[in-house]
Amino acid sequence: MALKVNWCNTCGKGRNFGDLMTTNLLTHYGIKHEWAPPGRCELIGAGSILSKIPRGWRGTVWGTGFIKPGMWTDLRDARVLALRGEYTRAHVKVRASQGHMALGDPGILVVDLPRAPAEPAAVVLVPHYVDKLMVERHPGFPTLDITGSAEQVLGTIAAARLVITSSLHALIAADALGVPHVLELSDKVTGGIYKFNDYASAFGDRIVPGKERLSDRAVMAQRQEELRAALWQV
Repeated sequence: MALKVNWCNTCGKGRNFGDLMTTNLLTHYGIKHEWAPPGRCELIGAGSILSKIPRGWRGTVWGTGFIKPGMWTDLRDARVLALRGEYTRAHVKVRASQGHMALGDPGILVVDLPRAPAEPAAVVLVPHYVDKLMVERHPGFPTLDITGSAEQVLGTIAAARLVITSSLHALIAADALGVPHVLELSDKVTGGIYKFNDYASAFGDRIVPGKERLSDRAVMAQRQEELRAALWQV
C-alpha cells in the first residue's frame, strides 16, 4: 500500500525543486507513496507546510517547518520524527512522551540523489521562482532554473564554487553539497529571513543576507544521518 504524503504540488506550476524534495527522496529510497491532501496524508516532509496540517492530525512529521513568524500548531496527536529547526520546535505542542526529535530539513539528504553532469562555474544564480529581479542585479552570471529537474539543479549547484540564491532549498542543497552560498532575500518570497534561520538553527547558526556561509561539515553529516534514521521509522 502506498504511503499517503503531502507536499505542495502546485508551487512553481508543480515543478518547484524544494517542494518536490519529499517525493524525490522517497522515490530514491524506494518508498512507495502517493500525494494526499493535508487532512488525509500520513506524512509531511520538506517544505514550509506545517501550518496546513489540521488539529487532531495523527500522521508523521519529518522535517517540516513554518513559513513565517507567528504560527504555531498542536502536534500532540501526531508522531514527530523531525522538525526543520529550533524556531519551529519552539512553536509546536507535542505530547510529553514524544521522545527525541531530530532537527533539520530533509533537503540536506540531496547528497543521496543523482546529479546531472554540469560545467563548473565560479558563481551560479539560483533565484526563487517568484524572484524575477536577481538576474538584473547580477548580469552576466549563469542562472539556474529552480523548476528544472532535480538532477539538473543538483548537478549545477554541485559544480559551482559559489551559489547566490533567494530559494531556501537551493541554499539547503548548496549547504548539503559543501558549496559556499549567499542568501539574497527577495521581498516576493513569503516569510523573509524566518524560514532560512529556522533551517540554520538546526546547526546552531544564523544566516546573514549577503554574507557567504557554509554549515560545519561534521554537524551536517550528523544531521543527515539523523534524518535518514528518522525516515526509516515511518
